[in-house]
Amino acid sequence: MALSTIRFVAIALLAALAAPALAQQQIPRTADGHPDFQGVWSAKGLTPLERIPGASGLVVGDEEHAKLVGAIRARARSPAMEAAIDPNLLAADVKTLTRVGNEWRSSWITDPPDGKLPLTAEGKRLRDMPYLLTDPEARDSWERCLVGTGRAPMWSVPVENIRQIVQTPANLMIYTEEGADTRIIGIGADHRPAAIKSRLGDSTARWEGDVLVVETLNQIDNYAPFPTMPQSVRVQSRIIEHFSLLSPNEILYRFTIEDPALYSAPWSAEYSLHREHTTAYENGCHEGNYSLPSILRAERLKEARQRKPR
Repeated sequence: MALSTIRFVAIALLAALAAPALAQQQIPRTADGHPDFQGVWSAKGLTPLERIPGASGLVVGDEEHAKLVGAIRARARSPAMEAAIDPNLLAADVKTLTRVGNEWRSSWITDPPDGKLPLTAEGKRLRDMPYLLTDPEARDSWERCLVGTGRAPMWSVPVENIRQIVQTPANLMIYTEEGADTRIIGIGADHRPAAIKSRLGDSTARWEGDVLVVETLNQIDNYAPFPTMPQSVRVQSRIIEHFSLLSPNEILYRFTIEDPALYSAPWSAEYSLHREHTTAYENGCHEGNYSLPSILRAERLKEARQRKPR
């Protein structure tokens, strides 16, 4: 082998070995050396929580990706789905699955390997609860403008889901535009007393190398009987989130939920947040919330008709 060839091979090997270290050095860091998550981020894609039926696995290639996207969009346009589909799916013209790094994903769930929630009998009962159309107290908390998609684990629908992160050595603040949820997470802080419960729960964080690990406890019960977000969380649930920078413009967001009453084993999911050069705005939920007043108005009309003498 010629000397020039040997040198070329050696340089190539050194470059390959150094690439991960160089990539790690390129991520933004705060003055105290930790990864800097600050900025405006979004997650957009058609990938659901559970594995898309017919997908070959968690990661799919470009050809299979195109087929899955085509089937999802065709189903969304079908008359059978007209009343049930989120109009943002088509209005935002989302045409891809979720991408993590360089991989198309067919589910958020990474464990169990089949991409399905390991529901217990109680978990299935809660998922399959009838969704009452006449009782405003039975509507989901997001529809009642009590909380949005910023609670743990942070939810994402097909549209942008703008989130703004502000970071200090002592706290991480995450503002979610959808619902105006603002989580202030103490880094190195202790949990509040168990008697204190809230809709966003009690979140504290710690650094594990370059990964920020967030533990959330005491989140007021949140049951989600919808095909698009069928996970449920109780006050007794433990939610673990991991934030890590894959690049200056991509955060890998992973979460695990532990609750033996709802799930036969802890399960994990992940998706990516991508940097946006935009502004996070105030969310006016009550201002445009017509569903609850309409439910109440319809019931009052029904009661009036029942009282009217025949």
